[in-house]
Order: sequence, then structure tokens, then C-alpha cells
Amino acid sequence: MQFEIIKHTLLKAIASVNGAVEKKNTIPVLQNIKIEAKADRVVLSATDMDILVTSAFEADMKKGGTTTVPAQMFFDIVRKIPDNSQIMISQESLTILQIKSGKSKYSLPCIDAAEFPNLSEGELGEEVEVEADKFAKMIDKTRFAISNDETRYYLNGLYLQAMATQGNGFELRTVATDGHRLALSLLVSDKFKTPFGVILPKKSVAEIRRVIDGVKSVKLSVSRVKIKITTDQTTIISKLIDGEFPDYDKVLPKNNTQIAVINKKIFFDCVDRVSTVATDKHRSIKLTVENGKMNLQVSTNDGSFAYEELDVNYSGERIETGFNSRYLLDIIGQIDKEELLMRFKDSVSPAIIEAKEMNSVFVIMPVRI
Repeated sequence: MQFEIIKHTLLKAIASVNGAVEKKNTIPVLQNIKIEAKADRVVLSATDMDILVTSAFEADMKKGGTTTVPAQMFFDIVRKIPDNSQIMISQESLTILQIKSGKSKYSLPCIDAAEFPNLSEGELGEEVEVEADKFAKMIDKTRFAISNDETRYYLNGLYLQAMATQGNGFELRTVATDGHRLALSLLVSDKFKTPFGVILPKKSVAEIRRVIDGVKSVKLSVSRVKIKITTDQTTIISKLIDGEFPDYDKVLPKNNTQIAVINKKIFFDCVDRVSTVATDKHRSIKLTVENGKMNLQVSTNDGSFAYEELDVNYSGERIETGFNSRYLLDIIGQIDKEELLMRFKDSVSPAIIEAKEMNSVFVIMPVRI
């Protein structure tokens, strides 16, 4: 194997696959990146047996070949080579890969590519193209609510659903919940024809989000056990979480008719300040809204006290409830409008937080104060 490539192209490809490398596994080849060179094209691959990421680029090919090299060392060497440098990659023997740039020369140990596992994609459903920036936004608006509770493994991922809507339309949805809050984001699309619902593992969500950043479109296809995500240069094949995601539609409150219109920044800052003195496990704050005002309050057993009041547009019944301040801040932070809507049913029911002309909705469970 021997090919020449400019640094930024090689570094981008390594960075695209490096996140899939198994950092803790005792199988040495899983800590390596596979390099496959043929014709005028180089393909880099990395896997942890659950997710496979490949990235391809064109190079000045001298000689084809395939091997694997330690991922982190390969990445670090290329990263530290001066920008705009030409890099020559050569396999000197079955066990040594050489990296040359200018007067610099490095040698890395190789493991035979035959030991690199093959995570085949299998049979997948229809391939559908979606706008990458919109898909990325859907992921960003929901993944913060993914559960870390391993006893409910089916919540340890992001639910990706394509569903038919009234009027023969289709929506692509991302949903996440940890039982204390729920985040849902949707994209109306006429490209989907077949409904599906799959759970993406948290690591796969992070890798997908990373590789679609800055690209124009992304193609996705799913089966019962795998998902494939493709951009111009990078492909991700990931196993899915084998479980049943809860019927989240039943969790979405239907009768929250008491609506407060709130300035997003002022609300965020007030919650952030009063939560400073909250010392309990849930960092709980008491929230009261009535007559165009909302007040936030924290009172602790050691005498600490905090109080904030803000003006809101609200004329409904008096609501006195409590929320985990960290969860509340997480949700408020997802609102990208100047004003948000906080919808209540009563003092003991979940609240909805959303904004006008925003294809996302958030549900937060109350806590006892």
C-alpha cells in the first residue's frame, strides 16, 4: 500500500471514524482503524462491534493494499503534522505502516486486516434522503433527555420514528425520555412511505450527529436490527436497541389549557439564580404563577433561601408546583425563540414547554416541594 494525500483530507476522515473505536476493549484490532486503498480511493473504517463508521476520500494512489493501525496514535500524528502538508502513507511490511511528511517520518505497528470484524448492513428498508441540518436539529432538541438508567435499557437511546399523519402525509420524529422529562421533535416529509420505529443507542446518536454536521443531506435506511446513515463521504451502520419504546403519545398531556407566555432568557436566568441554593437531590424549586406574575422559590433546611419574580402573560388559575431545576434549565435551553409557552393543567400534573413555530415539544414532570 502506498498513497499520498493532503493533511486536512486525511485528518477529516480519521476524525470521522475515530469516535467508533472501542477504547476499552481487550481485542487489539478494535482499537485500530482499517485502511483500505484501491484504485484512486481510500476507505477508513472503525468499529466496536455495535457501530461501524467508514469514511472515503480520493488520493494519489501509488499502490493498493489493506491493513489496520492504532487509531489514537494515527490520529495524533496526523493532527500534529503542519497544515497543508502532503502526507505519504506506505506499508513497509505486514507489521509496519510508515507515515512521511517533509522531513518527518513515523512508523506504526499494523494488525492484519483479516482480523478486523465485518459488521454487515444486512437487508435494509427504503433509503430516504433528509436535510442534514434539520435532522441534526431534531437530534439536538431531544437527545439531552435520553435516560442513563440501565435497568430500563429501552430508554437508553433515541427513538427514531417515521409515521403517517392525517392527510396522507408523513412525519419523521425523534423522541427521548428518562421518565422525568420527555422531548419530541418532528420533521414533516413527503419522502417517507413506510412507517417504522427504532431505538438508536446513545453512542450511535453521538456519532451520527457528529458526521452530519456541515453536510447538505443525509440518507437513512433501517431494518429491524440496524440503521444505516450515509453522507457524501461517511457511512454509519449501527445496531439498534432491541426493546419496545413506551407509547409516548399517552404521556403527552392533552388538557393543559392554562398557558403562560414567558420571556425565555429572563426565565432561564431566574431559574439559574434560585437553583444556586437548592441542595436536595433534585435541586427542586417551587414555582407559582398567577395574575401576570411568576415567582420561583427555594427554601432549605439549613436556612438558605432564594426568591425571584418575573412578569408573564398569564390570566389562568393559580398554579403552585415544583420542578427539578436542572431538568427545567435543560428544556428552557432548547427553546430558540424569544418567548416560550408553558402549559399547565393543574398543580400536580406534568407541564408542557414549547414555542410558536417550533417543531419541538417538551414535557416535564412535577416534583414535591
